[in-house]
Amino acid sequence: MDKLIILNFILIAIITGVLFLFKKFVKTDKQKYITLLFAAIATILCHYSSLPYHHFTDNTAMDYLRDNPNLVLPIYPCNVVMWSSLIIGIAKNKESKVIKFLIDYVFWFGTISSLVGMFANVDFIRNPNLLDFDITKGILSHSLLLFNATLLPMLGFIKVRLESNLKHILYSIIMMFVIGLYCNLLIATLVSNEFANHVNSMFILHSPFEAVPFLVYPFIAVVAFVIYFGVFAICEIFIYKKEDRWYKRIFSSNK
Repeated sequence: MDKLIILNFILIAIITGVLFLFKKFVKTDKQKYITLLFAAIATILCHYSSLPYHHFTDNTAMDYLRDNPNLVLPIYPCNVVMWSSLIIGIAKNKESKVIKFLIDYVFWFGTISSLVGMFANVDFIRNPNLLDFDITKGILSHSLLLFNATLLPMLGFIKVRLESNLKHILYSIIMMFVIGLYCNLLIATLVSNEFANHVNSMFILHSPFEAVPFLVYPFIAVVAFVIYFGVFAICEIFIYKKEDRWYKRIFSSNK
């Protein structure tokens, strides 16, 4: 685990340095949009790099694809964050309701899921070998997701307002649950119940860690909602004056 922690802190240091460079030199809307698009494309290329690697090294690309359905389906939150980042990068209108929702989703959910994927990487826990291409690639992919997520506030796309942020969090929770159910049902139908249980899309069927069996999606969703409420409430303390904070807005609107 020490090697994993050292690698992740190196990656975070690199991300921080690049973010400050972008903050300094990326100024226009066109530059911001190009940056978001290329960051999303780089993440996708990293995610799929295992296919050419296995094709040219041991000719097992198709076996790898069959064993890893997250290359085809949005099995886990990070997969949804990755494709959402691409949609944000491609979208011409960054002010539409859908894109604003996806921006909130990528930042608030993407940051946490990326850090979990880096520091509590399931594949590394099962096989702690950074010389394994797939394991190191997975960690690098999550670090690129973290870069995508943290680009958004650095480029001025994140706005904190508890009511709209919480609404987007609730939508995100529902969206991921529906996607998880769909992926589990599709895999069970096309392959088998056993493989669906093994894949465990969105961690709906069981916890990814045997030591904490209660860590399934409904529990994660409730805890996440409570934590995000606290985060938004604290953020508003530093952003808004006392008379403009969320509780003042809610109570004044009820009068």
